[in-house]
Amino acid sequence: MMQRRRIDLLASPSPFWALLALLRQEPGMGWLPCGPDGCTRSRSTSGLEAGSGEGADKLSQVPEKHSFGPWPLKALLLLEDSGDNHLWQVYHEGLKNFLSFREGMALSAVWPIPVEQLREFLVAMESQNVPPTKIIMYMKGLSFISRMVDHPDPLPDPVICSMMSRLKRRTRCSNDEYSPVTVEVLRFLLGTLESVCSSPYECMLFRAIFTVAFFGVLHIEEMVANHQNIAQPELLYLSDLQLMEGSANLFLHTSQMGQRRYLVQLRLCKEMWICPVEALRIYVAARPQGEGPLFVHSNSMAVTKREFLAVFRRGLRFAGLPPNQYGVHSFWLGNHNSSISWASPQSD
Repeated sequence: MMQRRRIDLLASPSPFWALLALLRQEPGMGWLPCGPDGCTRSRSTSGLEAGSGEGADKLSQVPEKHSFGPWPLKALLLLEDSGDNHLWQVYHEGLKNFLSFREGMALSAVWPIPVEQLREFLVAMESQNVPPTKIIMYMKGLSFISRMVDHPDPLPDPVICSMMSRLKRRTRCSNDEYSPVTVEVLRFLLGTLESVCSSPYECMLFRAIFTVAFFGVLHIEEMVANHQNIAQPELLYLSDLQLMEGSANLFLHTSQMGQRRYLVQLRLCKEMWICPVEALRIYVAARPQGEGPLFVHSNSMAVTKREFLAVFRRGLRFAGLPPNQYGVHSFWLGNHNSSISWASPQSD
């Protein structure tokens, strides 16, 4: 059986305030307000103290001109509510990866971000085979962060524009290859489970997998095993799930440019039939006891990628949808596309 990795879980702030806490440790950023619960110490990639010794949280350190007005904390709370948790999470991950890259390459810790650093960051991500859609989101996050603190937007740089255009073309080609799972498709799919699954337990299992895959915007390797009895670092385990009243937290192990973890927070949906929190609650209550991969059959064996695809395709076929037009990334693609559209209404 797969061996569980020992990782200590720390209390995690929301992705938005985690992003600001990380940004506050950067040179010249000590003026940024703390979250509603006050400042917490967090480790930066460079090991600098919060605010880089510039007197974080002192009113005298707030620049004469900034984008948050006379009540910066209230402005930030409104800004947090304007986006969803997953968007802030991706932006936070992008910032962490950029800072890690900058430190690893011994580049200067300066803001505004030099365009030369972003060009090198783009090349590094492509060379590590980071998916084009994720690279685009990272860059949009760094653009958003720069504009948020009244720094110039680095994306209009001609070289960066050219590289981003090429990535978007690659993304469009990928999108053309497979159709995304939309909310409507998800409803159809869940409605077929009693007909395509072998037992009531399997219905609960795949309802949880499909809803979490969609609303959590997770990759296939985070949910199911490529092969039985082979360790898979990205795979979610039962102890990576935290079920609470009204929400569920998943602590992911995936980071394309480091060994960090980050939090996916799922919330209750008004439509309980497609609600991932409700699906997880029902599934976990029926799941065999004991630690191991999060999604397992009744015999405690991990669900494999082949089994995931088999049920997925049977469900699509039963619903009258063409299985050959959908692939393992269709769940991620369906919900992630909506995040991209929301994040950049003026994108090409």
